[in-house]
Amino acid sequence: MAEQVFPGTPAFERGLALDGVSRRQFFFQDGGPPRAHSVHYAWAPVRAQALSLDEASAGASNSWLSSTLRTPSGWRSYATSRSADERQLSITVWESADGSDWTPVDLRQAPGGATNQIWFDGLPGDQTSVAGPSVVPLRDGRWRMYFWKHREGHLRYLVAESEDALRWRVEDVNRPVLYHPADGGTWKLAEGLAVEDIPAVALSPAEILSRKRLWSNDASRVHYNALLDRYECYSVWLHPAIPDRRVDVDNAPGVHRMIQRRLSEDGQEWSDPELVLFPDERDPWDLQFYFMTVQPLNDFLVGCVGHYRVEDGQQTMDTDLAFSTDGVRWHRPLSGGWIPRPEGVHGIYGGDWLDLGGEWMCPYAAVRGPHNARSFEMQMMGAVVPANRLVGVEAGLAPGGFMTRPFFLREPVITVDADIRGWLRAELCDVFGRKIPGFHLMDSRPVSGDSAAHAITWKGDTSAHRHEFLRLRLEFSGAVVYSAAF
Repeated sequence: MAEQVFPGTPAFERGLALDGVSRRQFFFQDGGPPRAHSVHYAWAPVRAQALSLDEASAGASNSWLSSTLRTPSGWRSYATSRSADERQLSITVWESADGSDWTPVDLRQAPGGATNQIWFDGLPGDQTSVAGPSVVPLRDGRWRMYFWKHREGHLRYLVAESEDALRWRVEDVNRPVLYHPADGGTWKLAEGLAVEDIPAVALSPAEILSRKRLWSNDASRVHYNALLDRYECYSVWLHPAIPDRRVDVDNAPGVHRMIQRRLSEDGQEWSDPELVLFPDERDPWDLQFYFMTVQPLNDFLVGCVGHYRVEDGQQTMDTDLAFSTDGVRWHRPLSGGWIPRPEGVHGIYGGDWLDLGGEWMCPYAAVRGPHNARSFEMQMMGAVVPANRLVGVEAGLAPGGFMTRPFFLREPVITVDADIRGWLRAELCDVFGRKIPGFHLMDSRPVSGDSAAHAITWKGDTSAHRHEFLRLRLEFSGAVVYSAAF
């Protein structure tokens, strides 16, 4: 018996309440934190663990956990499953109490399919190539799923709705959220897009132009932003290939992939796209961005970004982390993949995060073979990090340091999340960065060790500075600092 999910509960809840003020500062901005010296950014250490999916009992194969929601005793995840012969794609449902061991939900909806396969009511014709589910809550307590349908001339992002998040109905197959350019044959293979032969459909110039506004590839995610009460879609914009960046061995050499965002009040009618992430002068010449999933973290959004090297001899997919406070400007303090990619694995595809209590886990598909290969051998894994540790600021043996942004001292307690093999001291400053008497470095009690909450203390008492705006200047050696809380 499947568990009821709670309306409005994503797998990872680290956003702020509507009237909330963040008491924690992270250091995610491009170019380093303010007044930094002798420090550099560093990924948090990642522990990789294999996830167990009982695919044999469900009759599924190569299942990729995609969109995950909370249940009273754990999680439910909607996955894309590939058949053993690699010819069919379906959407399946899994549940887990611990985030590691996943069992199929016994639906028995699909004729002759996997026991946990969703069979969509109202979706006529071929349902043997549906994939990429995003499940979000509706304001009336029901649920909506966005998913890609292929075949029968279709390459489109459809909408289904459900009372219980288990039985789904498509109301209108001809009212998609997004179109792949190849839907209906409007973008020919001659443009460099390696898809199955799709019959052309007679469309007027106005219809083609209308579809072009909604173009994307089939790596798309929709999220419900509870804080702003709106739906947000992050997907791929297909920019025409520039000759000196074109790579013919890629499966789509005629385009460069970038990340677009669209907004919607009702999740049906969407805004024009905003281009929010594309390679810049710091990036390799052949880099493309293939996907982005987004989850809240205090007053930040954290994006898992597909870091795709298309050059011949690579064809690798890593998962980067990007950070934003508005969803438009994204900071990438580090680049190249925060999840280690072992030898033999060419693709790391990250999904929704799970809060395990003290640790966070990002389930990901580890795919063998380059992206342009026809093999889809993969394994579901989990990247586990201590809670709140994503990107840190590190100093080696030579002391380094930086200054925080201004903060409001509500209580006379200041803590730092840091792994300190050497030492760390701090200085309390006003908003202009001037030292406050009695709280100089020489007055700071050094701290060391690995702790999520090192208490920063001085010879003086910080109580006198409660309800003031202050800044903290940190100096440390042999340490990685991940955040500070006030």
